[in-house]
Amino acid sequence: MNHITVAGIVTDAAMATNNDKPCGRGTLTVPPLQADQPDTVIQLVAWGQSAEQLVATVDSAIVQGRLTLPRGGDQQPTPTIEVSRLHAAAAAELNSISLVGRAGRDPEVRFFDSGSVVANLTLAVNRRSRDEEPDWFNLEIWGKQAQVAADYVRKGSLLGIIGSFRLDRWTHRSTGEERSKPVIRVDRLDLLGSKQIGRAHV
Repeated sequence: MNHITVAGIVTDAAMATNNDKPCGRGTLTVPPLQADQPDTVIQLVAWGQSAEQLVATVDSAIVQGRLTLPRGGDQQPTPTIEVSRLHAAAAAELNSISLVGRAGRDPEVRFFDSGSVVANLTLAVNRRSRDEEPDWFNLEIWGKQAQVAADYVRKGSLLGIIGSFRLDRWTHRSTGEERSKPVIRVDRLDLLGSKQIGRAHV
């Protein structure tokens, strides 16, 4: 499962060609989750009626679809939404993603003097075709759910998550190169497929 619903400003929408099929392409600029963060820019690709809707959109929109992280050579992954539905809407704060996949490694857990706890891990989500490499998402989990992840999640665990998407940016110390990393801030964690744990969420 891979489904994202996000609101933002559509720009540069136009018809193009992808694998010899006409498609719509554009850019979605999403407001930051926190005031001190930059906007997140996501590429859009759509076919059929969704492509027509994309090209006709000139401002704010709500976009639904599948989030993928295509790589090009040594380049960093470019967040791209394969649009299934789009409609023009007044500016709104909407950023929700649902994923089901397997943990790529054991969680890395950090405890802070304030009492906060955070768990970080990767999640591999299969694409529609089994011949394609999965998309890898970086998960950031806070609070009680982070403790659940620390206690029960291991490499290969089947997980369901609901959260919000952001693009962390920083400058590489040695090269001065601008870098970015897609991150999912997890709001809900489901442990799936374990006979011992069953299905749990907090």
